[in-house]
Amino acid sequence: MIWGAMNNASTAMMATSWDMGSISQNISNVNTTGYKRKETLFKTVMSESKAGPSTHSGKLNIFGVKTADRYHIEQQGTITGSNWNTDLAINGRGFLLVAPPSTTTSGTTVSSNAPTSASVDDPASVLYTRDGSFHFVAGPNQEKYFTTAGGNYVLGWMADDTGTIDQTGALTPVYTLPETTMEGRETTEASVFANIPRDATLSASNFNSTSTFTDPLGASQTLTLNWSRVDATTWTVTPSVPAAVGAVSSAAMTVTMDSNGNITAPATFAAEPVTINWDDGAYGAATADSATTVNLSSSKPSIPMQKIYLEVFDSNFNSHTVTLGFERSGINTWYMHVLPGSNATTGANPTPIDVTFNEDGKMVTGSPASLALSWTSGTEVGTATVALDMDGMTQYDGDLHIDNIATDGYGSGTLISSGFNERGEMYGQFTNGKTRALFKLPIAQFVAENNLEPISGNLFRRSREAGDITVSSVENAVGAPRFSPSSLEASNVDIGQEFTKMIVTQKAYTTNATVFKTADEMTTVARDLKA
Repeated sequence: MIWGAMNNASTAMMATSWDMGSISQNISNVNTTGYKRKETLFKTVMSESKAGPSTHSGKLNIFGVKTADRYHIEQQGTITGSNWNTDLAINGRGFLLVAPPSTTTSGTTVSSNAPTSASVDDPASVLYTRDGSFHFVAGPNQEKYFTTAGGNYVLGWMADDTGTIDQTGALTPVYTLPETTMEGRETTEASVFANIPRDATLSASNFNSTSTFTDPLGASQTLTLNWSRVDATTWTVTPSVPAAVGAVSSAAMTVTMDSNGNITAPATFAAEPVTINWDDGAYGAATADSATTVNLSSSKPSIPMQKIYLEVFDSNFNSHTVTLGFERSGINTWYMHVLPGSNATTGANPTPIDVTFNEDGKMVTGSPASLALSWTSGTEVGTATVALDMDGMTQYDGDLHIDNIATDGYGSGTLISSGFNERGEMYGQFTNGKTRALFKLPIAQFVAENNLEPISGNLFRRSREAGDITVSSVENAVGAPRFSPSSLEASNVDIGQEFTKMIVTQKAYTTNATVFKTADEMTTVARDLKA
């Protein structure tokens, strides 16, 4: 019996010593990112078995104690904010996948030691972690690889040039490349949400302009041009002179103008001839008809417009400012002029579009519209065909008010920074103001993650006891976990709980030491009885 007491006390001292080691491990890692608390449990173990002191009591079994460790890997640590947009935490079940470097390097020469292949079926090929405090390692071609503090490479699915990710593809080390470019996109769609004023200046349907000329007697006379509008781009111009002077024998002129207000016909608009039949009484019957010229361009009517500007990218991803000029032609009716801007092909302005509104201020006709644009001069050469949605436009009293203009085009860009989002996508920000997915991080889940094998570097190794592994995107993971960008998961150690356990463990150790000492003294007494 005394031997049993000594044996029990010694096993208890060893067990509590082991427990103190677990407590010290937890306390030392209280600030370790993603650390999971280790708990030491105790179980009985038979230390002695013998017959009882009487024939009625049966055998007397004496039990000591033995330790059994348990890791609280599935217990979530507190998610705390970080100052780095490349830090990442998992809120919920799951692990990041990382791979050890394939080779070691020495010296200052940059060489690739990134793993070329990684398989979750090989426990040595892929490791698992909850520590998302990533570091960077340079590659031989200016790559910037994401690694853990221990130098293990973060694994993910790589996106193609359009940002599409194949989640059935191979896992590769995640990296960024400063020279990564994003190809531009031609503008094919645009939408306008705006209000144009119901009481905007009404364009003239008739307009008179004058010019002066010299008659056969050397006197200055006035020539009047009456502009009568036919449609959005066509005018009939009728010249006349005072009756005392005579009459214009030239026919009325048909003048066409583009949306910029430039005259495209007749070709001699800068010096268009006008023939005058002089009055016989004033100038004599022998005075022959004579011609003067007029500059239609300098005497044309002005066109008031409410202007809305679109940024359009052509087929070569050059940026152009396209102006939509709304000219009020009548009650609830407008002409929309499309002005492609500088370097546009001569005569390439699309035909003005008739736009009408109802009495409630809603657009009735004019939307959708198709704009065929072309630029062939200068360095910005290209074309664009834009489907324009104007269903969101209104005609109310007040000023021109633009709520929103959206286009789907953009220019080419170069990578300037990167970060993560809640879907685990590493996205790149480019100089064209756009973002694009570069990689997507998978999430690994196990049947019994508490049985993973903890190893150095805030890592876990797959074990048979952990069960089957599932690797998926976070959207398809069990339990709806989410990534938390610019965040880290703190250790799940409760410092107060650990100190309480430490006091209890210390007391248990001291008490068992007293038991051992007392049993030892009892054996000494028994020994001395012989003397």
